[in-house]
Amino acid sequence: MEKIKKLFNMILALLQYPFKKGIFKDKNIWLIGGHSGDIYDDNSKFLYEYILKNHKEIDIYWVIDKNSKVKDKIPGNKLIKGSVENYLYYYNAEVVIFSHAPSADIAPYNFAVPVLNRFHKKTFKVFLNHGAISFKKRKPMNARFKNLIDELMRSYNMATAISDFEKNIMVNEWGMDNEAVCVTGCARQDNLPLNKKPASRDILYMPTWRDWIKFGDKKFTDTEYFSNIMLFLNDEKLNEALEANDVNIKFYMHHLMHEFIDDIKENITGKRIKFLDKDVTLADEITSSAANITDYSGVAMDFMYMDRPILFYQFDVEKYKEEVDSYIDLDNEMFGDVAYNKDQAVDKLINIIESGFEVTESQRIARNKFFRYNDNGNCERIYHCIVEKLNK
Repeated sequence: MEKIKKLFNMILALLQYPFKKGIFKDKNIWLIGGHSGDIYDDNSKFLYEYILKNHKEIDIYWVIDKNSKVKDKIPGNKLIKGSVENYLYYYNAEVVIFSHAPSADIAPYNFAVPVLNRFHKKTFKVFLNHGAISFKKRKPMNARFKNLIDELMRSYNMATAISDFEKNIMVNEWGMDNEAVCVTGCARQDNLPLNKKPASRDILYMPTWRDWIKFGDKKFTDTEYFSNIMLFLNDEKLNEALEANDVNIKFYMHHLMHEFIDDIKENITGKRIKFLDKDVTLADEITSSAANITDYSGVAMDFMYMDRPILFYQFDVEKYKEEVDSYIDLDNEMFGDVAYNKDQAVDKLINIIESGFEVTESQRIARNKFFRYNDNGNCERIYHCIVEKLNK
């Protein structure tokens, strides 16, 4: 029903299009969004706020889902995703910017509808990605759509990368145009403090999601994922160390797995384990945290950028390689501290805390490989790259 409603709104906007050209005359309209319009965070958020502040000549609009809980947090102009107004502005936009895909973040289904998809071809499309290309190989959620998604990605006029390592993947493995990929740095990393102590001694734990669990038949509390996380967070030795050193672990369940958060909350025994809401501003939690625990999340790259320690707790590494795989070689290219079971994870995290949050040498060396820039000038580079390509 929702798809039919959006298709109806597309057609209604098309019928209005020739009669409302005057409203948009001489306007430089850019649309931007991310995370399917649900969350206000990540690369899109920081580029949006940079443009709002520094380029008043651009009429920029954030595209938000009507049911999003963060609508009131978003400054500037907003469009409700899938509305007639959304499509009308999309048809008159010069630039669209997105972290996932134009259909998910900007104009639902438009690129796939014959005749109407001419507007997809007309706009200048900028793919920001939603994080560093690192521990998750790109694949469609449904294999039947692989060719369609590959074609869609090749249609993007511009994409950003943080390093030559990333650009090589986007060009040689994803099939993107070499000229379209700009090594600019990651927009959200402009918000990350450099050479500055964190505001707290807290540790941010962000495990990534597993599609074989989310869409599987097994009860969540019977999974290896649940049991290994619980063994770690409830470990008596770890919780004594957290208490003795006045450190909290802030646990953030990936937004695609957040439906299971209560199963973890209800089984936690330690007083130093704190839970973050789905709608929390993750950028604030990242910048205020002294260290990171993850498994295969790209958030580790943000902590490497800030030169703060990372613990990888990879209890299901062989299963992960089989189901997802990684662009970073999980056997030979890892950095920071790596643990494969609960006891290793506990000992290595305690060592990070008691060492005063020292960073490993392997992490410092890796930083030079995975980042071309480390200067908080990424949004400016992205903006100038867009304008330069538009002018061509």
